[in-house]
Amino acid sequence: MTAEELKNLIDANEALVIDVRLGRAFTESHIPGALSAPFSQRGWGAAVAGWLRREAPGKSVVLFGDNKVLAESAQKALDAEQVSVQAIWDGGMGPWAAAGLPIVAVQNVTVDALRQALTDWRVIDVREPYELRSGIIPGAVNIPIGQLTERIGELQPDQRYAIVCASGNRSQSAAAWMAEQGYQVANVVGGMSLWIGGGHPVER
Repeated sequence: MTAEELKNLIDANEALVIDVRLGRAFTESHIPGALSAPFSQRGWGAAVAGWLRREAPGKSVVLFGDNKVLAESAQKALDAEQVSVQAIWDGGMGPWAAAGLPIVAVQNVTVDALRQALTDWRVIDVREPYELRSGIIPGAVNIPIGQLTERIGELQPDQRYAIVCASGNRSQSAAAWMAEQGYQVANVVGGMSLWIGGGHPVER
């Protein structure tokens, strides 16, 4: 199957793409509309199957991976839960991007680079209010990750946003979602842990 054939299959069947790649692969680039569910051996199939039955009953499923073993393992896990997988892709983003097909991409920015160009960014801190006692980046706006979808209208599509959390994990997810909505975003690698550890200024 080529990347173009995969896209046609997804479009024709309105299939739900489940991205099973590991690590930061999804945040760095993914197919528009794909859901991130990094594969793991323990409980993955049951968790994903439960979500599908609850949130997307009857939806066709396409698994998107970057190697054959990973993609086939995910398929077997869903087979065991009686979830039918319409197709699997194990070629990763390379062929998709090479074909000129749309992607959602999020850049990463280090705390040192952000400090040097802080005026070029609007910082969104997605931590919970109680976490702010350790300090926030000067000028940052706090929008807890659980409120992001309802408060996205407060943000401007032509602004560049740097998304930060405690360690860089929640901000990855938030940045990926914002990129999907068309915003220019970067994930702050290492989050406030590295920002404070690097001696950069904070407001309290």
